[in-house]
Amino acid sequence: MRAYYQNEGQMKKNFDMRRIFGRRACAESSMGHKMSRHPGLRLPVLGLLASLLATLFVPVSGWHSPAQAATDTQETRLTVRGSGLKVPRFVTLKSDEVNMRAGPGLEYPVIWHYRRMGLPLRVEAEFEVWRKVVDHKGDTGWMHQSVVSLRRFALVTDGSARIYSRPSDESPLVAVAERDALMELQSCPTQWCKVASGDTRGWMSRTALWGLLEGEVLK
Repeated sequence: MRAYYQNEGQMKKNFDMRRIFGRRACAESSMGHKMSRHPGLRLPVLGLLASLLATLFVPVSGWHSPAQAATDTQETRLTVRGSGLKVPRFVTLKSDEVNMRAGPGLEYPVIWHYRRMGLPLRVEAEFEVWRKVVDHKGDTGWMHQSVVSLRRFALVTDGSARIYSRPSDESPLVAVAERDALMELQSCPTQWCKVASGDTRGWMSRTALWGLLEGEVLK
């Protein structure tokens, strides 16, 4: 692809520039849309488990949408016999076929099918081997620990994000990443992140990426 840029007051020069494309469809329900909630429906939970789960998610009879639950400031973040790792934190999907469930167990219904390996998710709570996660659109649900990885990727949120050879927008332009492109995070020491996609390497502003906690430093 041919592109043009202005380099510190010099005349415009043309060069070969790589473009990294994103995939729009990241998740879908089994019916092609978000599944509806049924007031009054309750799944069986026994003994102590019921009282513990009550602090981790809203019961079905009083559910809001997953996006609303994710932004509810009154919701308690809690780890119950979990991994011992920091919460919140980011993880990524290990494969192109991952289910998100309404609760921490196989008896809970699948609310989303994810079809994109490397997609970042924010862990909000843990219950034993289950992780309560939020995706980039704010949808919330539970996934088994075996389907997520600590390897770090970020999703490009800008319509066209530039990748530079050094952590400065005055350095040479290496590539342009489209919205929804996945970038591997190699380090984020400041407001710039060192990223990779295939054989493309460079630096991108962290404001163009989703997959980092506020103020988080990766070395």
